[in-house]
Amino acid sequence: MVEIAQEFQPDLLISDVIMLGMTGIETAIQIQLMQPSCKVLLLSGHAATADLIQKAHTENHKFDLLAKPVHPKDLLAKLRNVLP
Repeated sequence: MVEIAQEFQPDLLISDVIMLGMTGIETAIQIQLMQPSCKVLLLSGHAATADLIQKAHTENHKFDLLAKPVHPKDLLAKLRNVLP
C-alpha cells in the first residue's frame, strides 16, 4: 500500500488498523511522511487498538478512528469532517 501511495499521492487513506505485515497505523505514518497533507481514517473492531491510536497521537500523528462495524451514515459523516 505504501508503494502505491508513492505514485498515487492520496488525499485520504482509509485503512483497517489490524492487517497482515504492517499495521494500518504504521502504514498511515509512512504515507503521511511522504504526503503530509494526506488525511487518515482508521477502522477497527478491536478495543485494544485505542491504545495504539493514543500512542500515535502522542507522537503528533493525526488519525481519525471509527469502530467496526461502521454504519454507512457514520462513515459518510466522518468523511465530511475529514475532507475539506
